[in-house]
Amino acid sequence: MMSRGRAALASIRLADSLLSSRRRTARALWTQVSHSSPSPSLPSTHPRGFLFNRHERFRFSTKPDSILDLVAANQWSTELESQLGDLSPGLSHETVVYVLKKLDRDPVKASGFFHWASGRDGFCPSSSLYSVLLRILGKKESMKQFWFALKKMKEQGFYLDEETYVTILGAFKKEKMASDAMGLTHFYKRMIEENGRDSVVKKLVELVLGKAWSSEAEKALADMNIAFSDTMVIRILKELRNYPAKARNFFDWVGRCPDYKHNVVTYNAIARVLGREDSIEEFWGVVDEMKSLDHEMDLDTYIKVSRQFQKSKMMHDAVKLYEFMMDGPYRPSVQDCSTLLRSISATEKPDLDLVFRVARKYESTGNCLSKAAYDGIHRSVTSVGGI
Repeated sequence: MMSRGRAALASIRLADSLLSSRRRTARALWTQVSHSSPSPSLPSTHPRGFLFNRHERFRFSTKPDSILDLVAANQWSTELESQLGDLSPGLSHETVVYVLKKLDRDPVKASGFFHWASGRDGFCPSSSLYSVLLRILGKKESMKQFWFALKKMKEQGFYLDEETYVTILGAFKKEKMASDAMGLTHFYKRMIEENGRDSVVKKLVELVLGKAWSSEAEKALADMNIAFSDTMVIRILKELRNYPAKARNFFDWVGRCPDYKHNVVTYNAIARVLGREDSIEEFWGVVDEMKSLDHEMDLDTYIKVSRQFQKSKMMHDAVKLYEFMMDGPYRPSVQDCSTLLRSISATEKPDLDLVFRVARKYESTGNCLSKAAYDGIHRSVTSVGGI
């Protein structure tokens, strides 16, 4: 009876706290909209005029969300491309990943956005971006776009990594897409055969794993006289993913090479490798480095690392990472919030403080918790109370 009473009291306090937070958020947003909005008026009949007014009215929304809203609300056209150009004169890797991940249920539109972004001056796609796109396009209804993207990726010198290949191949087999599965396998094998850099990567990885890290090991790497690219660095880090300490050593070493400089793409790659229990200090160290360099963690990296934390029952790190992302421009979705709450509730002794932190952080950004999120909270409370 005492445990039931404590659980009920905790549930009441949680609900009251969240309700108060929601009311404060609603008042703050109403004040913000009221002070920043122009006088109400009918939108222009021209779609561009309507979208411009909509963007102005909600100008407190983040820029990535403004781009996403524009793409999601319109059919792909030259007019849409013109509006996107006006809205986003410059694009970052993180922004493109964010929009693609949010469009994962609309593969045709995701394809249109990716190829538009890739043609923009000053923006260069990467093997990581192609991996995100190909996983989205690997569906029956978007195979035309899938094979086109795969062809473009090869033409631009990018590499289909083993993890992406295996994931897509599994999806093809599950959907009984036998001819596409066979075609993808032939493409992957031919790509490996034709890519002379593959042997260089294997030799470098063998060298890194074959001896303890030292000045001697660094000299041996330097003597290989490799011209590093982002694609090659990402491939090497993936090959070293089960050896996070060696991956970090290599990452630091290649960053000191005179002809190579890390960027947001490679920082996200090393973050994915280090996001595990035996290298958690190094992971947060990389996150701090990224912040100091104004690099953002992209949404694909967040999702992969968060899933690993949750799978390993590293709930404190999962919540800390969620809070970090929610404070930035590339916020996780309500589904990510619900999944995290369910993971917390599924632990042997759910930590209600973590539940509070997730719920409050989500609502502090102006969102309302979904039924699925509340179900996760309820499971956590009742688990602690023994109901």
